[in-house]
Amino acid sequence: MKIDELNHPLTPDDLRALNQQISECLLSDSPEKYKHFSSLITQRDDIIQSVLAELDAEQARLFALNESVVNDNLNNVAQTLLKSAKDDVSQFIRSQAAIKKYK
Repeated sequence: MKIDELNHPLTPDDLRALNQQISECLLSDSPEKYKHFSSLITQRDDIIQSVLAELDAEQARLFALNESVVNDNLNNVAQTLLKSAKDDVSQFIRSQAAIKKYK
């Protein structure tokens, strides 16, 4: 996921920095990728909640509208990662069964 898909004109600096970490995490091939992604998303939610609490009603509405698009993109990425992890586990189980069959 490109960093441009995570940021919008109302994105504060601390959220931009975290979005950069999310983008880098998604590009990595680390075995801890899923766990790290989950942790970053939790941190992102905390930042967004604190930003919304500080804004007046109209600014919060505009910020939330922009963030809903980003959230949809992140949700799609998370679903793709989940499917990939499930496929990996399924392949591993099939491989184990095949090995036992030929022993």
